[in-house]
Amino acid sequence: MKTVFMIDGGAGRAIASIPAFIKYNKTNSDFRILVNGWDTLYWGIPELQDKVFNPDQKGAFEQFLLDADRVISPEPYRVPGYFKQEKSLAEAFDYLINETDDHSDLGVPIIRTNRNEELQAANFMQQVKQQQQKQKTVVIQPFGRSMEKPNENALLDQSSRSINPDTYLKLVKKLSTKYNLVLFAEKNFWMEQDTYTMKPEADLRMWSAFIDAADYFIGCDSVGQHMARALNKPGTVVLGSTFAINTTYPNYFNIIERDTPKVYSPIRISGLEGHLADRMNESTVEFTDEEINKMYESIVKDIEKKVK
Repeated sequence: MKTVFMIDGGAGRAIASIPAFIKYNKTNSDFRILVNGWDTLYWGIPELQDKVFNPDQKGAFEQFLLDADRVISPEPYRVPGYFKQEKSLAEAFDYLINETDDHSDLGVPIIRTNRNEELQAANFMQQVKQQQQKQKTVVIQPFGRSMEKPNENALLDQSSRSINPDTYLKLVKKLSTKYNLVLFAEKNFWMEQDTYTMKPEADLRMWSAFIDAADYFIGCDSVGQHMARALNKPGTVVLGSTFAINTTYPNYFNIIERDTPKVYSPIRISGLEGHLADRMNESTVEFTDEEINKMYESIVKDIEKKVK
């Protein structure tokens, strides 16, 4: 039976689907994966590279879909175990793709960089060290795709999944006294006040190589932390409105979140309920100065423990 899986959404979702597809490949061979925009993230994975394609290429419909017996669009956000905080994103994909609740044999995400990407990343990290003159280098991704720029002087993430810009600036000011810092963010979100980080422009494959070449990663609920986990890079994830069991890897990363109630936002289920949840979750990213100091101390402690 020829099966076509169609994966949409952000790059983090694509990376989180990789373990389930590697597991599926063990018992199934006649399948293809169409990944809207993020097919390059599967490059170099032996089990999947030749099975993954971008649907926005000419002839994709005729080549991959017309003769398919099944076309499946896995939606992990609609898995009850996910929205009840019982499954991670990767486990929800496993449930849908492999039709199982047994995730004991589910691996972790994988990203494979090549020698050219690794060489470019190593050269860039050398430039970072020469400019900032510290021993250890940290890549930080404070903002996810839900971040917006309503005007020239403001950044706003209505979903409260990104790190608050003020919190970010206070944190990197402190971190810059001990570490080299590299900002992972779209150029549109660079801030003039941020004089503490180097800011390369790169595609996601190169960002994977940058994270791999760094010593440590700090991020929010976005693609960078999935990359860091796939590359076995130690890190800290600062969460706002989302839940660690769903969106990140709490048994691997240092997780920081405010001790404040949060409401699950039913993404891709109810737009209105999601909007109402966003209103209730604004306080989840409003870290006080005292909490930012504790955040800094937690990150430094984790770096000193895991990076030699």
